[in-house]
Amino acid sequence: MIEEEDFELDEPQMPQEAFHLEMDLYDTGDYYNLLFIPCNDVFIVVTENEHFTTMVRNGEGTDAWEQRDGQIEDEVFEKLAIALGNYIDNQ
Repeated sequence: MIEEEDFELDEPQMPQEAFHLEMDLYDTGDYYNLLFIPCNDVFIVVTENEHFTTMVRNGEGTDAWEQRDGQIEDEVFEKLAIALGNYIDNQ
């Protein structure tokens, strides 16, 4: 008989529903309310009712995220990747 523990996953589950994260993207003290819309391993990020970027997960860790659509700076994208990774890990 197979133990129940054999079915437990070590990886956190990807969110199935949209969620909001509030972040100071540009270190100016202005916080942006970002909407993350999951679709498999892809997250569409929306701010102020406009597409901000699309993030694709290609592996594990912060470096696993890459930008599919959008023209945001690398430093801002890294902040998004860290925040998204933390959110997924703490679910």
